[in-house]
This record gives sequence, C-alpha cells and structure tokens, in this order.
Amino acid sequence: METRQIIDWEHAVKEKIESCKGKYGFPNAGDFGVTDEEVADYVYDKQRILDREDDRRKHLVVPGIILVMPVIILSGFGEGTAILLIGVLLGVVLMLSYFVLMRILDKNKLRKMIDPDIEKYLAEVEDFKE
Repeated sequence: METRQIIDWEHAVKEKIESCKGKYGFPNAGDFGVTDEEVADYVYDKQRILDREDDRRKHLVVPGIILVMPVIILSGFGEGTAILLIGVLLGVVLMLSYFVLMRILDKNKLRKMIDPDIEKYLAEVEDFKE
C-alpha cells in the first residue's frame, strides 16, 4: 500500500531550498536581508492562513449552525412552509456572508504579513531552475 503525502506550498518551498542550497546561482537568503529562520517562519505562517479556507470547507460545523439557527428562531413565531423557506433563505444568506467575511479576513491577514524582502527571496527561489 503506497502512502501518498500531500505536498503543499510550504513543503514545496522548504524542500526546494534544502535541496538546492549551495548550488550555483541559487539565491541566498542573506543577500535579501533575511535569515533562513525568518523565511521558514514566514512560509509556515503564510501556509497556515492559506489552509484556513480549506479547513472551513471540510469542517462545516459553524456554517451548519449558521444555516439552521434562523429556521429554529423563526419557528418560534409560527408554523408553515413560508416561515421555513424564509428561515432557510436567511440561513443561506448568513452562511454565505460568513464565508465571504472569513475570506476577507484571511486576505487582510496575508496583506498585513507581507514582507517584501522575503517575498523577493521566495520569488527567486521559485524561479530557480535546477
């Protein structure tokens, strides 16, 4: 049975840095004013933010609660198909709003954490041909 390892951006970058370090033409972190530890921490933090959206899609507990709550609350005001449909519609709107808000917050965190020196170094690493 073959074990399949999912390689994400963080692991791909770290693996390329480790395998190509010291090769002719490969960028050195020090030339960009950063250390290897700073690059590793930055890549780790950036990957965690990138993984959040994927985690939210897999773990639908919060969106599920958001979807059901309007139906439960509106059922206290009466019964009928109209109230059920209104509750479901409100739940869907709130759930979609949740996903949009979380995406905006993640993009904002990515924008705030940007380090131009590390980004330049990572661009050079990704462009390096072995």
